[in-house]
Amino acid sequence: MSSIDSTLPQATTQQSQPSPSKLSLAGLDWTNFFLADVRTGVGPFVAVYLAGLHWSVQAVGFALTVAEVAGVLTQAPGGALMDRVHAKRATLIAAIGVLAASSILLAEFPTRWIVTIAQAALGVTGSIFVPGIGAITLGLVGYACLGARTGRNVGFSSAGNVVAAISMAVIGFHYSTRAIFFFVALLSIPAALAVMMIRSNEIDYELARGAPLKQVKSGGLREVFCDRRMIILAAVTIFFNLGNGAMLPFAGQMVSAARPERGDLWMGTLLMVPQVIMALICPAVGRIADARGRKPIMLFGLIFLPLRATIFAFVRNPQWLVSAQVLDGVAAGITMVAGTLIIADCTEGTGHFNLAVGAIGAAIGIGASISTAMAGVITQHWGYRAGFLSLAVAGLIAVIIFGWMMPETREHGQIQSVITNENIPRAA
Repeated sequence: MSSIDSTLPQATTQQSQPSPSKLSLAGLDWTNFFLADVRTGVGPFVAVYLAGLHWSVQAVGFALTVAEVAGVLTQAPGGALMDRVHAKRATLIAAIGVLAASSILLAEFPTRWIVTIAQAALGVTGSIFVPGIGAITLGLVGYACLGARTGRNVGFSSAGNVVAAISMAVIGFHYSTRAIFFFVALLSIPAALAVMMIRSNEIDYELARGAPLKQVKSGGLREVFCDRRMIILAAVTIFFNLGNGAMLPFAGQMVSAARPERGDLWMGTLLMVPQVIMALICPAVGRIADARGRKPIMLFGLIFLPLRATIFAFVRNPQWLVSAQVLDGVAAGITMVAGTLIIADCTEGTGHFNLAVGAIGAAIGIGASISTAMAGVITQHWGYRAGFLSLAVAGLIAVIIFGWMMPETREHGQIQSVITNENIPRAA
């Protein structure tokens, strides 16, 4: 990952600039990498594992739904927890431990109740990981450096997803899908060690929740949820994920129907291409969002969703579908980084940054859940073309709402210079 730029913009406000050490910054990098490994192992492979144990399609669907519902319901509470708790590293490590224990239980006791509990744990821990990383990042580097560091976080996370997908596919092929869950438990060790590399005394608690000392706004919680920008972002998020949620599963089904003898290979490729693209572009996205503002880069990213859905509607060749997945990497990478920065801008001084991250995470889950049901009904009655075009319309609505209604949340003039990690003053 040495190719990922580590530049960070320098603060220009009166507030003192945080001074994270190289060790803490490296710990944050590898925390993102290994957490992606751990979560990848438990999530996508559960369906394959349960199907191999002769679970019915309905039972597998219920197990997967449990994780989705648990995630949606706990996103906002998870964010609120990370706003309140001082021991953010310990909370992350505890969540890693829960996920590792769940993976072992899945491997050893794949009964209906154990699987349900493990899937619920997957959803809940996901609601801790996302705001937890956001809180530690903001507490370490501050607002002025948040753009570049958020892009770097997503870059390492995407690289972790790629490595995990390849490693676990090899393990599943040579051994069994069950062995993947033991591998996940093993990976939890370097994940926890990476979190411990981050020095707790370098995480500014007030800054980590979006409330720099002596700068807390009155009525913070009300201001967050009544902020017109946050309401617009939530609506855009729902429509974007309404268009995006069903895209990959239905593309995989379409490819598998056309090339059943290599369906798994094509599906794996469809999954990995966007992650590779995200690993390459996300660090630059954060810097661009700092230099030129959030709205232009976010709008640029949103446009790729309806374009990709339209291509999927009229293309059946697997090679072309894989090529179109490059657009998914661009769209997902940009919206993930720029969306986080918009949330940070809207909640600065309120003390509820992580709660807002969780609330938008819930909007992601809502949009994605409705997407599969909506596209499934449309595809069942009118075919894949109509299904993908309905997803394109949802994505286009997100573009229109954002472009027409969303103001710029942080003018590029607020940040004037860029410094490297090596130039950040060392923490004592």
